[in-house]
Amino acid sequence: MWFDGAVPEDRRTPLLLLAATSLIWGVHWPVTKLGLADAPPFTYGVLRVAGGLACLVVLLLIQGRLRLPPRQDLPIVLSVGLGQMAASIALMNVGLRFVPAGRSAVLVYSSPLWVAGLQALVLRTGLRLREGVGLGLGLAGLAILLNPQAIDWRSGDVVLGSGLLLLSAVIWAATILHLRRHRWTASPLELGPWELLVALVPLVVLALATERSEPVHWEPALVGYLLYSGPLATAFAFWASQWVQRSLSPLASSIGFLAVPVVGLLAGAVMLGEPIGPADLVGLVVALCGIALVSLAPTAQTVPEPQLRPAGPA
Repeated sequence: MWFDGAVPEDRRTPLLLLAATSLIWGVHWPVTKLGLADAPPFTYGVLRVAGGLACLVVLLLIQGRLRLPPRQDLPIVLSVGLGQMAASIALMNVGLRFVPAGRSAVLVYSSPLWVAGLQALVLRTGLRLREGVGLGLGLAGLAILLNPQAIDWRSGDVVLGSGLLLLSAVIWAATILHLRRHRWTASPLELGPWELLVALVPLVVLALATERSEPVHWEPALVGYLLYSGPLATAFAFWASQWVQRSLSPLASSIGFLAVPVVGLLAGAVMLGEPIGPADLVGLVVALCGIALVSLAPTAQTVPEPQLRPAGPA
């Protein structure tokens, strides 16, 4: 079977997976916002991660690939578990309480812009022309999305939520830089359960420390949202994104995953009635152009291929 490790020859399968993953991750933004009406943000994160962890464990048990992570991969397990998963999920869930789901998807999906900026500032790699233009366009798009006519700067909650979502994107970008420089021993899919387990610990601590008195409304709707967030948006999408990146070119997968914030913006409008104004559309287009330029700029390879990670935050 094509999920046992071999790359399928039929390109229709990875293209379908690309479309499915982009759709799932885009719709996940309003789904999470709906779920946060019934569960506090850290508790929702715990339940999401636990659901995804259980599904990945079952998948790897079926494949006979569930094993302890090699010592060489422990730094990346901690980096992804604490940064790309625990911190990002916590910040995204808190931010979603105050910011529309569609706008949140665009802000968090700006992580490629921060990758380019961090490479230049921290790694002293400098910016190629395409990366510099892309970074400028991307920041201009974010500025349009955050201008005083688009969001209420007098609302501390809205400003805080927007800042937390951007911080999530920066943390995701820093983890991406670590991923690019890491020399892999086990596959990312085999490390996935351990990364989720690492993420679960701080989320449980945060939930117990700050949300013990906040109720969880165990309605059928919340169960549905959690089934979407855990098994579908975490476990399945995590696995499917690996196949997309193995089977398609970096150009095709990068362009394809740019559909995620577009779907997020549209899904927020359809599912939550969030208005899409001219500033949203202009900011989205300008930001996506910048993200595309940065994502598709040639970079020097520092680790062996393939580097298979989920292509973006969700």
